[in-house]
Amino acid sequence: MNNTLKIIFAVLSTIGSLTIIIVLWELAFKPLFTTDNNPIPNPTPTLSPSPTSTPSPTNPSLTGIPIEQRFSSGDRRLFTNQINPNAEEGITSFKAGNYEQAYQQFSQAVKTAPNDPEVQIYLNNSQARKVGKPFILAAVVPVDQKRTNAEEMLRGVAQAQTQFNQQGINGRQLEIVIVNDSNDPNYAQQVAQKIVNNNDILGVIGHNSSSASAKGLEVYEKAGIAMISPTSTSTSLSGNVFFRTVPSDAKAGQFLARYAVRNNMSKVAVFYTSTSNYSESLKQAFVNSFQLLGTTTVLDMSLPNFNPKSTVETLQNQVDAFVLFPNTNNIIINLSLQVADANGNLSNPKQLLGGDALYNPATLKLSQGGVDTLVLAVPWFAKNTYPYTNLAAKRWGGRVSWRTATSYDATKAFTKALSENATRRSVLSNLQQTNLSPSETSGEPLQFLKSGDRNTDPLLVRVIRKSSNFSDYDFEVLLFNK
Repeated sequence: MNNTLKIIFAVLSTIGSLTIIIVLWELAFKPLFTTDNNPIPNPTPTLSPSPTSTPSPTNPSLTGIPIEQRFSSGDRRLFTNQINPNAEEGITSFKAGNYEQAYQQFSQAVKTAPNDPEVQIYLNNSQARKVGKPFILAAVVPVDQKRTNAEEMLRGVAQAQTQFNQQGINGRQLEIVIVNDSNDPNYAQQVAQKIVNNNDILGVIGHNSSSASAKGLEVYEKAGIAMISPTSTSTSLSGNVFFRTVPSDAKAGQFLARYAVRNNMSKVAVFYTSTSNYSESLKQAFVNSFQLLGTTTVLDMSLPNFNPKSTVETLQNQVDAFVLFPNTNNIIINLSLQVADANGNLSNPKQLLGGDALYNPATLKLSQGGVDTLVLAVPWFAKNTYPYTNLAAKRWGGRVSWRTATSYDATKAFTKALSENATRRSVLSNLQQTNLSPSETSGEPLQFLKSGDRNTDPLLVRVIRKSSNFSDYDFEVLLFNK
């Protein structure tokens, strides 16, 4: 027995020594041999993403999803992070062609998760299939790469679909095929080709990023199928089948430039990222509008040696304002917020202007207070005078984003363009004649110019602090005559 005890104590002593060695390695020695290749802390992953951020096509989560599994009318979950047993049962029934049972199960799924637009669309699709011969539109969103963007867009689509299906056209209702392009141009082109190969699909709502929209548009142009993007703002987008329900970067840049001049800003520093189609487009639009009225210094935040604090301190006596045009790549957003905070720490802070990538209270909460009074050019604001504002808030349990509003408008434009014997050609022709009143949209009239751009202007909003500890921000609309 004594020998056995000696062995046990020896083993325990060895284990204890190994534990101490491991702890010492992790706490004391390991930091000496490793380096931090990304010293900038990423913002939280719950940020509302930008209209243009493009993930790398080598991302494993992209390459792991086959094209067939990027499409669903109700036969699979695309948002795989959601757990809803009723939805799973509805999917099983939908795949079996039992649309009545699927409708009942998806109805329960919506009650379980009323804020989930995917199950609302599947519920609507079950009803449309049950009635028979549905009109079909595709809604292309970045499900796996920009989940928040995708959900915001689909809420607008789902609500417009629900409204249309309450009456339909001669008994025919609307089915939405949700498509995941991952905001990646390569996948956007592939899913676009699969869409046009399905002759039952009459039009496309999407894509999200300008880069993805550009690749999809190449395919839709050849097929003659209409595309309405609710979120792609790049000035490089145009074509015979292209429409958008969001103001282009040309107008956003123009409005910000005019605001700057009218508020005595004659010298400005513009921060952008050359890695983003959206950021590049917005930067160029602003510079083009401002250059006849003042001078600009342009800085690329994606360069490896970019330092927000030292850059701001160097420029503080050379400019009247700092203009922030990030996309919402987390690192670029963080850099732009560091510019704002560095400006806030100056003895004489400059005016801040920016683009809609910063139009999110959750994003602004990551600053240290430097975003106070930041002025943004944005596509939409939830005005209380808009009937849609309260209607959407009631349906989704809170104030919705601009992406929801512009996606609602895109879907409403398509449903207005439908007819009993709708074809791709008739839908495209009818879209060119779109004329929706404010009561039919998210708040503003909807008409398309010959370019496909929406005949509307952006809004200017100012960031306001709702609490003293930078934990909550909101926005107020500025009265600005163009």
